[in-house]
Amino acid sequence: MFIGAFIMPKVIKFDLPIDGIRAKNIEEIRDHFTLEILAHFRSGLLAKWLAVRKLSEELEALQAIDTSTDDQAVFKRLCEIFAVEADDAVIAVLFNDPMPKLGLTVAEVVKQAESADKIINLADLLPIKAGELKLFTERALFFNSADLDGTDLILQSAQGSLIFKSCRIAKITTRYFDFGDGTVLDIQTGKVGKPCGQRYSDFSDGTVLDIQTGLQWMRCALGQNWTSATCTGEAKQYNWYAAHSAANELNKNGGYAGQCDWRLPSIDELKTLIVEGQKPTIDQQAFPNTPVSDFWSGSPVANNSGNVWYMSFYRGGHIDRYTPKANVHVRLVRGRQ
Repeated sequence: MFIGAFIMPKVIKFDLPIDGIRAKNIEEIRDHFTLEILAHFRSGLLAKWLAVRKLSEELEALQAIDTSTDDQAVFKRLCEIFAVEADDAVIAVLFNDPMPKLGLTVAEVVKQAESADKIINLADLLPIKAGELKLFTERALFFNSADLDGTDLILQSAQGSLIFKSCRIAKITTRYFDFGDGTVLDIQTGKVGKPCGQRYSDFSDGTVLDIQTGLQWMRCALGQNWTSATCTGEAKQYNWYAAHSAANELNKNGGYAGQCDWRLPSIDELKTLIVEGQKPTIDQQAFPNTPVSDFWSGSPVANNSGNVWYMSFYRGGHIDRYTPKANVHVRLVRGRQ
């Protein structure tokens, strides 16, 4: 009787379904680490996934888990095996959170005290720094009409609250998140801006954010003072070189409104302030008591290094060139260039 050679069965390689994706590697599991991992462990699917990928170290650690222990202890050990940081308090929040399941990504749960209503006020967690990882599971994040910048942030709306669906911040390219009603949040400082006119958001610190351009402007010209309601005092006039020196000196001595990167606007940036059909041709709610005179730009005239562009809001947004030795008003800006 012929006995054929024994052939080892081929193991089918498969991707692990978790958090709405099919994980192909450890990194994807870490990025989508949810409580589903516990069910995959209990069913044996996780062990098979590690085996077909020949991840022997993780598989050995997985097989050493005492299956008779409670779910929280097992989940904590799974966090350790897959290098997902979570302590006992955080895990307790995950297992006892009564919020409805909203399909949120969990790679790391922010460590914080449990609130009675399980609502997180995002403003309490700011500023968020580049490279940080703050994720929440089955939690509503209440913004109270605030704003959040969104670099790599994916937000989901649920019953009037904003929810973190994914929250890995690799870099910050845009500082502000716009809710569409003039309300914004500065993600780095936590300042909330309230609607001011049709296109500006007021940070209540003497500055406004232009929602369309992302530029933050001083509401007053240099020399004037912001009194929480308007600009008072007499605006100073500077020659172009002195205007740059004044901006540099301001930044060197602590800045303004908590920021130290103020500068003269380019002529194109000044153009964005023009409001047609009124005099002065500037939003007077955002920029009250704008001086009846010209304003410097930071832009030299191309092919004519002897002159610099300026704008007059009292002459219909008139743009022309001046010698840099002329004395002109200054409004500083910060942000995109």
